[in-house]
Amino acid sequence: MGREFDVLGIGTYCIDYLCFVSRYPKEDEKLEAEQIEIQGGGNIASACVAASRLGGSVCYHGTVGKDGLTEHIIKGLKNEGIDTAHVKIKKGRNPLAFVVVSKERASRTILYMKNEVPLFRAGDVDPALILASRVLLVDFYHEEASRAASVIAHEAGIPVVVDAEKDSPLAGEILSNATDIVASEKYALRAVGEDSCEDKWELLERLAEKLKRPSITITLGKRGSVCLAENGRKKIEQKAFRVNVVDTTGAGDVFHGVYALYLARGYRQEEILRLATACAAMKCREMGGRKGIPAQDELLRFIRENDER
Repeated sequence: MGREFDVLGIGTYCIDYLCFVSRYPKEDEKLEAEQIEIQGGGNIASACVAASRLGGSVCYHGTVGKDGLTEHIIKGLKNEGIDTAHVKIKKGRNPLAFVVVSKERASRTILYMKNEVPLFRAGDVDPALILASRVLLVDFYHEEASRAASVIAHEAGIPVVVDAEKDSPLAGEILSNATDIVASEKYALRAVGEDSCEDKWELLERLAEKLKRPSITITLGKRGSVCLAENGRKKIEQKAFRVNVVDTTGAGDVFHGVYALYLARGYRQEEILRLATACAAMKCREMGGRKGIPAQDELLRFIRENDER
């Protein structure tokens, strides 16, 4: 089997119930919502959507629960052009999230449920599928599968991009197989044992010293991102693009998906960060994790019109 897919994603998915309000409600208060929507969500699933909308060949490899949302989840991925032939349906429930988006603060509060969600385990991973992909993208939610897949990719010389957001018992083993780690600022702070760090370069260098991987990026929200590439020999800073922020839900997921796609296409690190940052910013102009993700021509036009060099 040749390299059939640009990106193979293994990790979390969910259904997001999004509620847009003028302000966050007080406890025991009734408040009329301005907008309510249901969208597909989840770190890796939404990252796969971003890569596919930009023209990538993408496969989601995972497990979904068998309930009333099963068809909705799989159809949502298929409609985005994502290969779902390697998705297993197992007994259990699918994860749900209720996202309250405050217009007053441009913030979002997430309540989620993941009881009885079936796990995607190491034995479910198809090695041939890993070898048919140019880049593997994983998170820590189905950690056994992520570890097994990352070992296969690492041994085959296939780049492994890790979405480092939450803590996990197997995180260290997964990260040891990564070529590219993209971490949230909160994860980076936890990893180095700090509550805060004013100097972003100090934080990045401490994280790099701890993880010792070829490329490490920290996403900083409205402050952009910083990266140590080529085993620490190259420092890159990417400023954020200015947009009218409606909802930041899924911005990090989009960043990871775009990063993985352009890594698969052989782009330079500076270009990868620029494209990922711009696409994540564009997403924030719309409600939900997927609605605002652009196609490639829209993304390139946005960058030309909003160049922040």
